Amino acid sequence: MKKVLFLTLFIVTHVGFFFLQIQKQMQFIKESFTRQKQEQLIVQLKQKKQAKLNDLYALQDRQEVQNYAAKELKLKPLRIGQLRRADHDSK
Repeated sequence: MKKVLFLTLFIVTHVGFFFLQIQKQMQFIKESFTRQKQEQLIVQLKQKKQAKLNDLYALQDRQEVQNYAAKELKLKPLRIGQLRRADHDSK
């Protein structure tokens, strides 16, 4: 009787450990996949950040600003002689 109980308990324990090992492997694969997706997302976000920084630097370029003002806004450069002083009313 004790041998049968021991043998049954031994087999059930080994089957349980076998399923726990499979569960562990599945969870490891799932976490690896999630980590890989997050790393790819980080790379994409870094690329977008670099592109936005390049756009910002291009927009801050003085020549680009002058070209935009001249072409898009139809502005013309002012000479110092064209500037007038605005008087403030100090009442």
